[in-house]
Amino acid sequence: MKSLRHLLFAFILIPLFTSAQDSELYKFLKAIPGIEIAKKDTSAFVEFYIVMLPQLVDHTNPGSPTFKQRIFIGHAGFDSPTVMETEGYDANWVTPDMKTEVTSLLHGNQLYVEHRYFGPSTPDPVDWKYLTAEQDAGDYHYIRNLFGQIYKGKWIATGVSKGGQTATEYKVFYPDDVDVSVPYVAPLNYARLDTRIDRHFKTVGTREQRNHILDLQYYLLKNKKSILPVWEKTATKYGLVFTTIDAETAYDYSVLEFPFSFWQYTADESKLPELRTTSREAMAAYLIQIVSPFWYTDAAKSFEPANYQFYTQLGYYEYNEKPFRKYLKHKDYPNSAFQPGGVSVVWDPSYQLKLKKFIAGNPQHMIYIYGEADPWGATGAKIKPGSGSLKLVQAGGTHGAQISTLSPEQHKLVVETLDKWLEMKIN
Repeated sequence: MKSLRHLLFAFILIPLFTSAQDSELYKFLKAIPGIEIAKKDTSAFVEFYIVMLPQLVDHTNPGSPTFKQRIFIGHAGFDSPTVMETEGYDANWVTPDMKTEVTSLLHGNQLYVEHRYFGPSTPDPVDWKYLTAEQDAGDYHYIRNLFGQIYKGKWIATGVSKGGQTATEYKVFYPDDVDVSVPYVAPLNYARLDTRIDRHFKTVGTREQRNHILDLQYYLLKNKKSILPVWEKTATKYGLVFTTIDAETAYDYSVLEFPFSFWQYTADESKLPELRTTSREAMAAYLIQIVSPFWYTDAAKSFEPANYQFYTQLGYYEYNEKPFRKYLKHKDYPNSAFQPGGVSVVWDPSYQLKLKKFIAGNPQHMIYIYGEADPWGATGAKIKPGSGSLKLVQAGGTHGAQISTLSPEQHKLVVETLDKWLEMKIN
């Protein structure tokens, strides 16, 4: 049997028996062995397809089994720049009319790629040892080579959060594949539990804000007996059922998680409730607003591949339970508890050593964007001014930081830099 790699270069020789209405892009797609294609109506692109593309499970072994990876293809023109969005999770939320910020800015083609082991892009059977940074990067390298046969313009890789981590992985292993990389709010952890995240919570915001959050956590735990039933009832209304862990344990996790989620997504003290006047019902609702109970239910099992990656290569964070121990049901609340069950999860520092060396070596043509309050910015890329890449931090910004939320001066710098690197004028 021919390998997937052989098919990549052989498929263009297959005769194309297509109707007169078939576009050049559709003809190209149809000639790829094993591909599944669904054409969709779109108002954002000239053409739009959802494809399931055969990929090697193990890119180091051309004879390995394959799985199918979902890609959402928005076609603007063969001469337009091509933006490859490296999603960090599943891509169920992508629609035919959705454009990422970079795609909109460049008026480009968009290849929105679902991460391996998420959603329908999951090998069967699942062999967890192939969910690695190197294999992730191999997926995008293959897509780049394949679609580079028809998209001859500039190529840009971009991703948000874990997708930004993935865009960085791609650059680490294939530094010359794309012309520009734009990772948004991408944590680049250098340890399984990076202590820079802990230090962030001692300096973010003002002392008054940090104390207010601490008081809120104490209040929620001291009054657990009266707030927990309201919290659980509200969660049930959303269809969330606690079977993976019990409701009280989930509640404790939510309270411990509160500072991280608050600074990650809200960072607005004016929205913190007044402890003396807020009802139990309002307190329960506010906690659910900041930390969704979803993460502690069976519904969150679809995120187990992410937890596997966090605790094998990418790094993550844990909680300091010590101040609250007398109010907690258990002594320890590790996020590692949400790894896939029955799977050996062993920390491998080799990728982070490679990543650290890569960043220290002044990578070229990368634009990192962060929010000042976001905890993930604490482990953001260290980019030296004038080194060939940029790092921009939105003042007071959160995990929603993007080019459009930067200051006018920062926004201008990004556009001018993209103009220069891509040798094009951005409107």
